[in-house]
Amino acid sequence: MSRSPFLQPFWAVLCVCALGASSLAAAAAAAAPEASAGGSGLGVTLGSSSPEEPDTLAGVADLAAPMGADTVASGASPSSVSDTTAGDTTAAVERTEAERLMPGTERAGAEETAGAETRRETGGEERVGEEAAGRGKVREEKAGDGLPSYRVAEVKVTATKLSTTLKDTPAGVTVVNRREIEANAEKNLIGILARKEGVNPGSYGSFGALELIGLRGGRSGRTPVVLDGVLLNNAQNGDVEFNTVPASLLERIEIVRGPLGSLHGGNGIAGVVNLVTVRPDRGGTPVSFVGVSSGSAAYRKHIATFGRQMGRVGMILGIEDSGTDGAPPYKGYVGNNFFGKLDYELGAHSDVGALLMSHSGTLKTVSGSEQKTRAKRVQLAGRAPWGEGTRLQFGVFGSDEDTDYSDPYSETESDLTKYGAALDVSLDGTSVGDVVCGGGFVRNELSCRDAVSSWDPATNEGYAFAAARLSTGQWLKSLVSVRADFHSDFGNELSPYGSVWHEMSSGMVWFSFGRGFNPPTMNDLFWPAQTTAWGGWSHVTAGNDRLVGESSWMGEVGSRFSVLNDFLRGGATCYASRTEDYIEWAQSVSFSDSTVTYRPENSDQVDAVGAEMCLEVARKGKSVAGANLTLQSVEDAADARLPYMPESRLNLWFTHGVEPYPELEVELAVDAAHVGTCAEPFGSTQGPYFLLEGRLSASLAGFTAFARLRNASDEEYPSRSLMSLEEGRSAAYYPMPGRSYEVGILWRLLD
Repeated sequence: MSRSPFLQPFWAVLCVCALGASSLAAAAAAAAPEASAGGSGLGVTLGSSSPEEPDTLAGVADLAAPMGADTVASGASPSSVSDTTAGDTTAAVERTEAERLMPGTERAGAEETAGAETRRETGGEERVGEEAAGRGKVREEKAGDGLPSYRVAEVKVTATKLSTTLKDTPAGVTVVNRREIEANAEKNLIGILARKEGVNPGSYGSFGALELIGLRGGRSGRTPVVLDGVLLNNAQNGDVEFNTVPASLLERIEIVRGPLGSLHGGNGIAGVVNLVTVRPDRGGTPVSFVGVSSGSAAYRKHIATFGRQMGRVGMILGIEDSGTDGAPPYKGYVGNNFFGKLDYELGAHSDVGALLMSHSGTLKTVSGSEQKTRAKRVQLAGRAPWGEGTRLQFGVFGSDEDTDYSDPYSETESDLTKYGAALDVSLDGTSVGDVVCGGGFVRNELSCRDAVSSWDPATNEGYAFAAARLSTGQWLKSLVSVRADFHSDFGNELSPYGSVWHEMSSGMVWFSFGRGFNPPTMNDLFWPAQTTAWGGWSHVTAGNDRLVGESSWMGEVGSRFSVLNDFLRGGATCYASRTEDYIEWAQSVSFSDSTVTYRPENSDQVDAVGAEMCLEVARKGKSVAGANLTLQSVEDAADARLPYMPESRLNLWFTHGVEPYPELEVELAVDAAHVGTCAEPFGSTQGPYFLLEGRLSASLAGFTAFARLRNASDEEYPSRSLMSLEEGRSAAYYPMPGRSYEVGILWRLLD
């Protein structure tokens, strides 16, 4: 496979050196005694650069009506490595305290959010004791901000379905905690995630437009996104409407990169994004706040949440309202989110809960197009012990997504209904180690209509899985899993995974390998044949019910370290993957009858190789500076680069805070990103780009005022293709926002 000029001279040397340095640093730290018992862990996740400014609300789909896998309007057209986490190690004193509170268990179970810890495995949660919760509350009060700091011995990683921690998770993991989510309250999920390592965001333009996310060369918009154990991806086109999930509802966000994500089924071979909703009794401090912000292009966002624990009952309610007058080709956007969550504690380790979410949004363009999106979601979940060392976790869910698209020439309506159930069984301390197994069922029902036709396909999906963390001796540990998927329209798939790793006191080295699959979407399979006449030619667009799912494998080797009592931490990972039977929307031309046909086909393989590196510095237990670098090459069998996959992304950032007066905290945060070149669908390239962002904030007595400047250098750069064009015509793109600003205030309602 060919290499571009940017990567060719340094690829092997850089990857090997980074891995070697990371491993040597970890080994050196393991051999040296800990510096002192007075240090503390980090509280912020390192970010990674992105090919565009992550400042718009995710949301309404592409209005230009192209019908490619990556340029599809929801409901209107078809379609690591190194980890820098939110504080995973504290001083020896805190470790000792956690072990004292939880004798005989994983230290990670002691505390998670510096308060009453929750454990979520496919939607369930588990508290770890009132004494630990009390300790967490004291620490939060000392911090003076009422937010969890994750200053604990370990950070929970629930996306693995096992009760694992960062210390024994053989993958690149980034955890975004509640502190960072609230500090970026004016952003949406893509804005928060866009600059984390390994993340490849994509956008269809300014505020309110559809935004996508990909991991490790995976197809943009198809990365599995899980909310409390329930997959959010739209079966119609594979995307996630991120504006339907308010960030203020979340306790933390886990980004797990690499083949471990295959445990979540389709498209998971490159990783998974796990969203964990907040509990109202987090550390005994209510998760209540009010926020107002405004900015360029009449941008505005209003947030209000209220959470309270009343005995055994916990409740949180919230609303988010946002909008803008827009920037061409958009004319304006308005969106609203309402959500509510209710938990009831049945016993020490048993509870039930309900989550309700509602979204409505309207996006307009200067050409007269309009798209209205409405989404409703309900999730019911519970957990209960079943004998010693055994836990049951169960859930049922349903959602309904309506999209109405219209322009001066056409109208399209779609309604996607999804419902299902899941059951997981966890067995701790068996003869082979900790084991979790389970299964679930999902049904998707799609109804679409336009002026000349209608189609109403439905699919049934089922799955079963098992995973085990094996006891393999003192020097090596291992994690294995297998998942079987059953689909009514493209067959069955088996996704095995295995990893081995060696732990040291201040780091680990691992190797992982897994196989997964990428399913065709309902648009890929069922889009009805539609014919339009233009320029003396007939243009036919149609789905392909003979498609098979893509088959993928990925292998990775990685390491991470933390030295000088968590003052310096980082890691590196190298990976390689291959996807066969790649699904691609392509056109074929028949000169005999002057017909151009556009439909999805299974093509040849796609290969991806890459490396991810990160480094972070902490001061007084808080992350203050960092950098991460992502290199990747994603090419098809003809050595042609796939579109929208930047060769490199480098992100540098730092924060500096002062306290000029008692209880008044002033902080400056600067984030600089350099994005390398990437290919375009029409054979051209875009990039490189340099993006600069700054945020100044002042906090006093629960109030935080802030001002943010985005794209300070006023960089001009395009995003996704605006429309499908014939060869020889000029390409058109969705322009990304230029220099813009936001100002606002956030009021945390503390006891």
